Amino acid sequence: MFIITVITIIYALFILILVMLFVFLGLPMIFPGAPFLPSFRRKNINKIREVIDFASQIAPGKKMVDIGSGDGRVVIEFAKKGFDATGIEFNPFLVFWSRLKIRRLGLKNARIVRQNFWKADFSDYDVIYIFQLTSVNLLLVDKFRKELKTGAIVISAGFQMFNLKLIKQEGIFGIYKI
Repeated sequence: MFIITVITIIYALFILILVMLFVFLGLPMIFPGAPFLPSFRRKNINKIREVIDFASQIAPGKKMVDIGSGDGRVVIEFAKKGFDATGIEFNPFLVFWSRLKIRRLGLKNARIVRQNFWKADFSDYDVIYIFQLTSVNLLLVDKFRKELKTGAIVISAGFQMFNLKLIKQEGIFGIYKI
């Protein structure tokens, strides 16, 4: 009986290792891009709501895009506050999950688009939300300056947007103006 238990445990560990190898090595090769990491957790929900309220007061309009929208939580919060909210996400699993959450909530002013954000046109948006590394942000500043309208707002979670004017810092969220 002991030998069967040990063999079962070894087999289960082997399967677990194979699954982990696939998730951490296989999936990134199939779906390139940054790994999903939420920019805020439930305990910080009030901070993002404060940022959204501030953005709605100073942005030239109420059309926003979340670049690398992950599970759609930011898009959903903006939509709940009355924004026409779009998420751009490359990972098809996260796109599916986000769309499912939006449909379940019945939000008509929220959508998720499967697209590479480097190829997206941001000229229609008043607010850009981004949770990317500083190195990516540096590259995006030029794209923003070329495509965004004057007065547009960029909200960066966790990482600075160099060469843009910081107008407010709210916890981890930096709010910048074009």
